[in-house]
Amino acid sequence: MAAKTPATPDLRLVERAQRKAKGPVPSANLDALPDLAANVAAAPSSEDLEKLKADLVTEHELRTRRIERFIKEGPLRPAPRAVIPVSENDL
Repeated sequence: MAAKTPATPDLRLVERAQRKAKGPVPSANLDALPDLAANVAAAPSSEDLEKLKADLVTEHELRTRRIERFIKEGPLRPAPRAVIPVSENDL
């Protein structure tokens, strides 16, 4: 599956194209291109971290309860059994 290229070229994409072509690729001024990797390195806010922590704690509690219920009650429905047809010739 091919990844979509963004509408605005990124500095790293231009550099990658140059490496793959083993030569200069005609493009705009490299200094004018944005470095979109800087957006990824942004530190999450403390509010985001608290929300993530609360979500993970809630998920852990729900999972623990489901596991405890399964151990106590067993599976909710019986496991399906294989049905092997028997012909009269086998008897």
